[in-house]
Amino acid sequence: MFYSNSWTKCLIYLIFITRGNSECPKPQVERNQNVVLTNDALLKNDFPEGSEVLFQCTNGYMKAQGSESITCTSGEWSTLELICKKKDCGAPKEMPHLTYEFDKEGTLFGASARAICDKGYQIQGSSYRQCYATGWSGRSRCEGYTLIGNKSIECEEDGEYNSFLPECKDVNDLPLKPTTISASMTTSTVAPTIQDVNDIPLKPTSASITSTVPPTIQVSGRHHGIGEHDINAATRNAAAVGSVIVIVIVIVTLVLVVYCFQKRKGSYQTGEDTRRKEELLQFQND
Repeated sequence: MFYSNSWTKCLIYLIFITRGNSECPKPQVERNQNVVLTNDALLKNDFPEGSEVLFQCTNGYMKAQGSESITCTSGEWSTLELICKKKDCGAPKEMPHLTYEFDKEGTLFGASARAICDKGYQIQGSSYRQCYATGWSGRSRCEGYTLIGNKSIECEEDGEYNSFLPECKDVNDLPLKPTTISASMTTSTVAPTIQDVNDIPLKPTSASITSTVPPTIQVSGRHHGIGEHDINAATRNAAAVGSVIVIVIVIVTLVLVVYCFQKRKGSYQTGEDTRRKEELLQFQND
């Protein structure tokens, strides 16, 4: 009886010691928990008593509550308390004339959204966008047309419409509006008023003029008190002045030619009498 009790106590003691020094198996988690072991925990092969491993949320999920660690105690792992939830991408960026239609997931991870354009606009880019861990995929925008002209026109008694037919134009093809310039900054380009033909500056004429066409005078006098009669008179006077200048130049040219010819031939006006001059000319010819 004594031996029996002693053996029983020894067996209980050995079982307690063995169980206290036992290792834990590699931790396992259920897929629906949306958690995974960290890289450090995955690289371990042995998990002795007191070992601690860490978990993290899977891609697209974030921690909601609980601890990320479990501990090995008497060959068993403690209960994992980490709870992960889906990330929220939030509403896509607002764009003109563009709205989104979301599925049952709304804006959470894995959700999809369909891009819808207002009437008269067409979708450019992605028709559907997906909520990923990094945010919404793709880009969407709406481009449309604008009405150029009147919305309504009428046929008049003469059989013609009272306005041009309207057109639909792409807003990106429309030219930019001209910049409005203040009246105080506007530079006038109106030609100066000519009161007298003598005030008209004429270009200098060179000696080798080959054309006798009078200079053209452009006068903008309709808005400055000068009528067509004054303009015609100014033109005739200018033509007369041009003709006089040409005649003077021709006369001067002839004088220069005669002078040069006489100088080249030579002059024998030496002051002697005519008879002596004839003797000198005869001597020169001999």
